[in-house]
Amino acid sequence: MRVFQIVGVRRSGKTTTAEQLIRSLRENGYSVDTVKSINCPVFAIDSGKSSNTRRHRNAGAGITVAAGKTETDIMFSRALSIDRILDFLALDEPDYVIVEGGYEYDLPRIVCLTDEGELADRVTQKTFAVSGVIAGRCGTAGGLPAVSALEAPDELAGLVVDLVPEFTGPVGRLPRPESCRNFCGGCIKRNKECGD
Repeated sequence: MRVFQIVGVRRSGKTTTAEQLIRSLRENGYSVDTVKSINCPVFAIDSGKSSNTRRHRNAGAGITVAAGKTETDIMFSRALSIDRILDFLALDEPDYVIVEGGYEYDLPRIVCLTDEGELADRVTQKTFAVSGVIAGRCGTAGGLPAVSALEAPDELAGLVVDLVPEFTGPVGRLPRPESCRNFCGGCIKRNKECGD
């Protein structure tokens, strides 16, 4: 299992980059699982008041499984560390795991940018590429290859295949840069905090 992450500011192309890499890697015969890091402290997948899964969780279930005809959703009633999540995903034996977000994780990294000024606080020693909005306007950024996931998804996937090593845990931790938000956009409005 090889694990890497995609980070960047809002509307920098993170999710689009993830989508294109998932498609390209799968078209080349690799299996891909993903983790979406969500900064909103009140996020809940089953937040509907009348949700039956919410009723199970409110009654005290530690794990609730929604077993549907076309998908299975497993909800834990607590946050799991990235290491526990990756242990869980390892059961699926994916070739790749893409983590979208999670600035504090010390993983091989693609940084998505809207302009090169955003790079300094997001680049680490494990950053191997730049993508997102800026990638269509330049060939390199900060000495790193800048590859558009929309224009050259196979080229970006080739960098992933060539440069992302086999995962060995645990995931190291990095200090979260001050400029990288800790809360979602809705929390900013409610709490006057910044969010990415």
